Amino acid sequence: MQRQMELQGLIRYGEKVKLDAKDKKIVRILEENARATIADISRKTGIQRDSVLYRINRMQQQNVIRFFRTVLNPSLLGYDIYAVANYTLQNRTHEKEQAFIHHLQMQPNVVYIAKVSGQWDFIVNIAAKNMLEFDNILSEIRIRFSDIIKDSQISSIIQEYKYDKMVDLINL
Repeated sequence: MQRQMELQGLIRYGEKVKLDAKDKKIVRILEENARATIADISRKTGIQRDSVLYRINRMQQQNVIRFFRTVLNPSLLGYDIYAVANYTLQNRTHEKEQAFIHHLQMQPNVVYIAKVSGQWDFIVNIAAKNMLEFDNILSEIRIRFSDIIKDSQISSIIQEYKYDKMVDLINL
């Protein structure tokens, strides 16, 4: 199921979900610490434990909470290169685009893939131990998909200042 969700995409579109102030309190705590226990969340929010558990499960079923994740520091783990590769595709068919996505998903050094609108069609984050490994990853992508890659641009991530914290966007 998890692997199938990854292949189909992480963002789901559909009927909008309305969250209330209690949901927002729970999400705020989970965004700060996804490992917070139900008891901790209950204590910090003043919401009964059963209600906290029910609300978290409901938000997961509604796909509001997509997953609980640890965010690692690549450079401390020996991945000195952490970069964004932007790609514009051409002459693509659905099959070729799916092959491109699948190839990227199967690469262990590719840590993020998004299909986007605008100048670029895809944004891909890559972690590599050194410049040679990074070049090998990029070369394999360019060679394998030379028939559909029209343009690419690489930017190294030097410092991150914000990471997917959306709780303040929840309207009550």
